[in-house]
Amino acid sequence: MGSYMENYSQRRTISAAVGHLTHECMARFGFSYDPPATDGSPASIYDDTNMARRYGITDRELAAKFGYGLGDDSYTPPAGPRMTDAEIAVFSGHVALKPGAAAAAPTYNGIPVPKDGCRRESLDKVGGMLDTGLPGRLDSQSLETSQGDPAVQDALHQWSACMAGRGYTVDIPYNADRLAPGSGAQGASSAQLTVALADIDCKEKTDLVGIWFRTETKVQNQLIEQNQLALSEVRDRISAAVKAATAVTG
Repeated sequence: MGSYMENYSQRRTISAAVGHLTHECMARFGFSYDPPATDGSPASIYDDTNMARRYGITDRELAAKFGYGLGDDSYTPPAGPRMTDAEIAVFSGHVALKPGAAAAAPTYNGIPVPKDGCRRESLDKVGGMLDTGLPGRLDSQSLETSQGDPAVQDALHQWSACMAGRGYTVDIPYNADRLAPGSGAQGASSAQLTVALADIDCKEKTDLVGIWFRTETKVQNQLIEQNQLALSEVRDRISAAVKAATAVTG
């Protein structure tokens, strides 16, 4: 399903172009707008498929260092720039940055404000608000469906039994991080590191990840076949947006 989804690189390309265009639009009204920086945001957090942890943790080296924490991938998105009421009106076309806010004045200093503000004008120039919900919904559906497959259920039971043999009572990998104290200022506790490594040991012993991946791949192939036309249209819209964005940023 990943080939039909907006990936990390594509999202950054589009975001950079929208930020550049918004900056230019705001400048027409005499405002200096600097979009939030996207540099440093780790791909694993912004990957819609989240394959790195789709079936729970799988990287032994990271688990040994950070337990269930993200480690170097921990990331706090930068806050947007502080804006005056006038800047908000030009940026969004509304009196506040919240859903349902009233429309702002249609002009500022005699200059017409784009409908829904500079932000919407900039989005429209690179393809508008992309509706990429279908592949995301199908991606979630395939995970849920595959989890109920008898082969995956058997592997999950074996994994749970393996964990029980290590002294841990847990049903599925998504709940394993609750077995020990979380990460604090000094990083993951030794108890959590032990649980995380046991989790990975049991996944390898039972081939849980391999079985689950192969099963979900079959489910996804069926969903793709059933929704081929709609998925291709989404992929084409993303490609067009990336092309338009690249033309803006060079």
